[in-house]
Amino acid sequence: MKKFMVALTGLVTVATLGATVPATGITANAATKKTTSTYVSPSLKVNAIYNNSKTITGTATKGSKITVKSTKNAKKNLATATASSKTGKYTVKLSKTLKKDTNVYVYATNSKTKAYFYRIIRVQAAATKTATKTTKKTTTTKTTAKKTTTAKKSTASFSVKTPTGTWKSNTANKYSQVLTFSQKTGFNQTLYKNGKKVKTLVSYAKYSVDAKTPTFWKITYTPKNAKKSSNFYMRFTSAKKFKIVNAKNQVVKTTAGVAPAANWTFTKN
Repeated sequence: MKKFMVALTGLVTVATLGATVPATGITANAATKKTTSTYVSPSLKVNAIYNNSKTITGTATKGSKITVKSTKNAKKNLATATASSKTGKYTVKLSKTLKKDTNVYVYATNSKTKAYFYRIIRVQAAATKTATKTTKKTTTTKTTAKKTTTAKKSTASFSVKTPTGTWKSNTANKYSQVLTFSQKTGFNQTLYKNGKKVKTLVSYAKYSVDAKTPTFWKITYTPKNAKKSSNFYMRFTSAKKFKIVNAKNQVVKTTAGVAPAANWTFTKN
């Protein structure tokens, strides 16, 4: 799933091969009411999919278009639907069942702005009656099943739907940062020193999310009136915490405005 880290305006990769390092940060003008709805990609939640499933269900931003693909760049869709304009719930009918242990790409797209968000879902094997009986009769099978279940829960012990909200960083060399993702004000980045504001590095930027994996995301953003977009990568270690990483999901030191390079970890406020 899919360049080393391209610098966040003010968050730039240090000593990373092939990284792009902008000379200065871009600060956009204040957003207008007409553009506030175009900032963010839709939210998307997908329920578990099994190899005997005839539908794919979940919730997304109200009215968004739901598309299912076999691969990220597949030209032909497996199925499509539209999320409810009132509840956001959707049901996508499949023309045929999916093979277990394969991946499907489920997209939610804003029909007006074309901003999108997708999740990669693994098709699971449906439980069978035979397997259930065997588990009850054999103690060894029971133990194995419990261990397997525990491992799965540990691997997917949390999920992140969208980055919406305010995220505060650790303090490094007396500096700290605050990142905000909002449907009204877009993406914003502010730098602080000893708790006092130094400068707004990015403001009112449109942004979109590309989920490489459920916990490894690429954020692409374009400040208002800017022609070029920038991006950075985040690795979630919990539903309310992420680290800044490069395109290979490696933790790297980055700078933020005048702040020296450091490893940054952000916690949701």
